[in-house]
Parts: sequence; structure tokens; C-alpha cells
Amino acid sequence: MKRLLVPAFATFGLALTACGDVSPNDLRDPTCSATTFNVEGRTFTTFGTTADARKIDAFLQATLDLNAATIEIADGLTTTCAAIGTDLGLAASEYRPATAGELPVAYTCRRVSQEVRTIIEAALPRGASLDVTIVPPVCQIDVSFAARCAAQCTATATVEVPRCMGELVAECTGSCSGSCAGTCDGGCTGVCSGMCTGTCMGTCVGQCSAGCSATDSTGRCVGTCAGTCNGSCSATCTGSCTGSCSAGCQGSCRGQCRGTCSVQSSVRCDGTYDVQADAQCSAACEAQANARATCTDPQITIGSRATVSPAALQRLNVLVTSLQRHYPRIVLNATRIDRVVRQSAPNFVASLNGVGTAASNVGLSAVACVARAGVVATDIASRFSASAQVSVEFSASVSVQGTAQ
Repeated sequence: MKRLLVPAFATFGLALTACGDVSPNDLRDPTCSATTFNVEGRTFTTFGTTADARKIDAFLQATLDLNAATIEIADGLTTTCAAIGTDLGLAASEYRPATAGELPVAYTCRRVSQEVRTIIEAALPRGASLDVTIVPPVCQIDVSFAARCAAQCTATATVEVPRCMGELVAECTGSCSGSCAGTCDGGCTGVCSGMCTGTCMGTCVGQCSAGCSATDSTGRCVGTCAGTCNGSCSATCTGSCTGSCSAGCQGSCRGQCRGTCSVQSSVRCDGTYDVQADAQCSAACEAQANARATCTDPQITIGSRATVSPAALQRLNVLVTSLQRHYPRIVLNATRIDRVVRQSAPNFVASLNGVGTAASNVGLSAVACVARAGVVATDIASRFSASAQVSVEFSASVSVQGTAQ
């Protein structure tokens, strides 16, 4: 997913230079100075009220919003990785770029990911891994903002609320007809990938009170359980499922519900949503709304039930304590990467020809500012690529299996 979008987003700047013949109607500031288009301050001088000018305004605002969001994400990942590195005793001198111009988020998080992997592999027995339970963040997009933006961009008097083309997700405190990420009381008819604290009708991976059909080398149950399963369950947990129930939360879901929830809040559209406007206005307004999405903090529990040698235990405990404190921020930023860019890039890139034509119709200043936005987009693509890569690498290092004998 992330690899596919980076090349498309990187063509942003190139596409913006092909603006065709330029209208001489607007000769103000033909170089588009920082006064006209202030990237750091997230401000620009409006190009007017014509249809083309409104599209350019919406496009420039979207570029500023995406730029600010990717800076915040990259800086957040860098700071969080460095904090974990400090806990693990890494010196600042160990964070070195592999190539000239490599972003701090890349080389800082890469070094820390390597250290996390090394500690887990050395401490845990072969085949064992950390027990990580994640209740993912819930991101909320203000679709009413997107609707108002589209109305302003198209000069439409009626504001139409965007249609959700994906799945509705809500913070739920009542019954949930679909999957539940959080705590499902009263029975989960799907896979309980977190912690089942009742009877498991499928394979129990964890502690079984009685009648486990198979165990691994550490004594952990990895088969059917005739008693109470205290671990993950592959099918139908009749007690309480904490973490994630893949389908059919028969009781009360306290967390993120995908489906119908009887008591819900913070409803969002998981997928694309259809902003009622032409291609350029729709893409720009979707990008603005996605970049301004707000997300709740994930809930993460990290531990280990494996037998660890005394020599490795202290180092592993330091790591687990640090991950418990900082790993939620990495998961949060990984979710924002998906929300901010994945939802914005395809339509945004596809609308570039129309934006270039609009700039040509407005004049030299518009063409210069749209081209300058293309330079900003190159930075956006670089930060997105680096941030997406390190978030994947760090998650992989946390889930690595041990190699100790």
C-alpha cells in the first residue's frame, strides 16, 4: 500500500510544471514569494473568486495542510524513537544517516529498531515473542468541514454532506453487530486476537485451566482447551474478549465497533468518502479534511510469559517498560500516515492536470505558486516514504521471535 502511493505522490511536482499557455491576466508577484505563499506559516494570498481561482486556493491550502501533517508525523516518530533509544542506552552518535540527505526519522528509528530486535532475539527462547495487545486508534474526520470546503471551492449555496464509500466505524459503549476492537463482553463469535478470559471453542494460545490438547516448548497451550482460556482464541470466546473480536460481539463492545452500535460516538468513514464537487475541489477538500483528522491514543499492553535467563531479563524489562510508554505514539503516527496520505494521494494526484489548467487561466503568479507547491509536494513525498517505512520496520522489530537456546 505505502510503496504504491509514494511514486504517484512523487509525480506531483512534475505534473504541476506542465501548465501550458499562461494567461497574462494576473501579473502580480510572478515568482510567488514567501509573502504570497508562506509554507511555514500555512498562509497564502487568495487568487480571487473566479472558478479557477477558487480551485487554486483550495489546492494550495491542501498542500500546506499535508505538508504540516507529514512534518508533525515525521518529527513525532523521530522524537519517540530517540526516547526509546535513550531508555535503551543508545548514544546520540549512533544515529547516522546511511546516505547523504537521509531524513532523521529514517536513521534514528532504524537504529532503534535494530536495538529492539537484538534485545528480543537475545532474550526470548526460539519461537517465542512478546505478547502485544493493541486497541488501535480511532481517527475522526470532520466531513462537515470537507462539505463546507467543497461549497466554498465551487461557490455552491447548498452544502452536501459527503457520502461514506467505505465502512462506518464508531466509538461504541453498547452492543455491536460487527467486529469490536477494545473489550467485548458476553461472547465473541469470531477470532479473539487479544485475550479471551472465558471458554474458547477453537484453538487457545495462552494459559488453559484444564484439558489443553497441545502445548509448545514453553508450556503454553496451543490447542483446544476444555477449561477456561486465558489467551487468544481462534473461534468463539464465550467470556470476555479484550483486544479485538473479529466478528459478532454478542454482548457490549467498549471500544471501536465496525458495524452497527447501539450507543456510539465519534463516527468516521473507514475508506473513501465522496465529496460532492468537481475533481479538483473534491480532491483538495478531501486532502484538507484528512490532514486535519484527529485520532485517539491507542491502548497497548506489552509483556512476556516466556522463560528468560537472568542475564537477559533486566535488559528485556527495560525494553518492555520503554515500549509500554512510547510504542503507542508510533502506532498512532502509523495510523495517521495511513489516514493523512493514503486517503488523499490518488485523487489529489489525478486532479493535477485540472489545477495546472486553472493556474494557466489565472496568470503568471498562479502558475508560479502552483509550481512552488510542487516543490513542497516533493518534500511531502519524502517524509511520507521515510515515515511509512520506519513505522513498518519498528512494528516488525517488536514482533520478532527470540533465538535464544
